[in-house]
Amino acid sequence: MNPDSPRRDGELVEIRVPASGAYVATLRLAAASLAARCDLTVDDIEDLRLAVDEACSLLLQLAPPDDTLQALFVVAPGELQVDASVVAANGADIDRGGFAWTVLGALASSVDVGHLDGRLIITVTKRREAARP
Repeated sequence: MNPDSPRRDGELVEIRVPASGAYVATLRLAAASLAARCDLTVDDIEDLRLAVDEACSLLLQLAPPDDTLQALFVVAPGELQVDASVVAANGADIDRGGFAWTVLGALASSVDVGHLDGRLIITVTKRREAARP
């Protein structure tokens, strides 16, 4: 869990895959499935799926080739929090000036970056949006 993000109560689901773009689809699919359990709207689920993709892409740029991409999902009513992480070199950080970061921020309700035990973590939270007129 990202130490900089608030701890949320809910069911925890953890998935570990090789740190390769070939496995990001697995995490996108899991995010969509779990978001449906949170009663998120179809639009919210699609936004979250794309946000998970962007977060993983940012992390994979910094991951060693033999690393594991970890995702911890916190499933709660109306909200899904995803902590995606990889081992990162000391001082490694996410490029917050690029297009991927901008897209990520637009798709998620909140996005945080933190470090814990040598891992770089991006926390993406999606909350059910109010109905739009």
